[in-house]
Amino acid sequence: MEHKLVKFFMSPHDGFDDAGFEGHWVKDRAHCHEAWLHWNVTDRCNLNCAYCFNHDDPAKKESRLAPLDIEALMRTLDAAGKIFKIRFTGGGEPFLVPNIIEACEAITERHYVGFNTNLTCGNVKEFAGRIDPERVANINVSVHIKELERHGLVDRVIGHYALCKERGFTIVASVVAHPSLAADAERYRDFFETKGMPINFSFFVGTYNGKEYPRSYTAEEIKLFRLNSIWIRRHYEYRGVCNAGFNVGIVLPDGTVAPCFATTRETLGNVYSRIRFRKNLLVCPLKRCNCPLLQFDPYLYKKALKENSGAVKKLALLADWPLFLISYTVKRGIGGLSRRLGNIRTRTL
Repeated sequence: MEHKLVKFFMSPHDGFDDAGFEGHWVKDRAHCHEAWLHWNVTDRCNLNCAYCFNHDDPAKKESRLAPLDIEALMRTLDAAGKIFKIRFTGGGEPFLVPNIIEACEAITERHYVGFNTNLTCGNVKEFAGRIDPERVANINVSVHIKELERHGLVDRVIGHYALCKERGFTIVASVVAHPSLAADAERYRDFFETKGMPINFSFFVGTYNGKEYPRSYTAEEIKLFRLNSIWIRRHYEYRGVCNAGFNVGIVLPDGTVAPCFATTRETLGNVYSRIRFRKNLLVCPLKRCNCPLLQFDPYLYKKALKENSGAVKKLALLADWPLFLISYTVKRGIGGLSRRLGNIRTRTL
């Protein structure tokens, strides 16, 4: 059995709010933020999933668990003059960060937080008791079934999920639809449903037994996992105009801010000193994007398009597209012009 460990598609539950694409996707609690930081806060993890892009990486056990510099972070956010949504995620488990709860307390006085987490850590209970659910956009629980079973953590995750739900947090649970789980997908779905923690499957991106996914899912696997074939096709589409770096960005463990995971050579600053967002949109230089920030937060993407409607119009003229596509793009966001500009690459607007 061959695994080629490629970064897999983390859950689409990360703030996506357009039910027209996937009815199970969770909505942000509110659209009050003006910028979003997707913070890869640590590579340290207490699990070691076979399909993880960090599988067997020494960093999962050896990377330094440094506390966040909360004072410097808050100075940077205040100086930026925006309301932020900060999503803690990464190749590791964000609840392992020593002062993550204190950081959330400080951030949520004015801003919002969200989490991608395996929900196994004991301090989840403290988080649920100290943080205001109204200031948490959403929590996506990555349910890594085989690892949870191996470590005897299934009941703990279910308990933490129930506690967060009871406290009023917007929370969902997702499972990577790894092909090895297909035969048991329905059984797992029924099991977690009876425990009060319904799960949805998110498609796997990588190779397994010499096959590339998600394109290699069979019709039967798509049915068993209840995957959306539209989204599988969309994974291979060029995404065109993007707001990466304009009002969204990714943060590396050392605090460096970049437009997205594919453009880390361009930096926007550091969360502990200064953040300078781009003044214009860019056209994605990639043929295929595995981290479509514009899809994870369509609210900010549509907002960026409206604020740059003149520049989008200019690009449409360069691409020789009818001007009616501009209003369609600004109105509809994803599904408009950005999927129709596959012949343009690294230009900025």
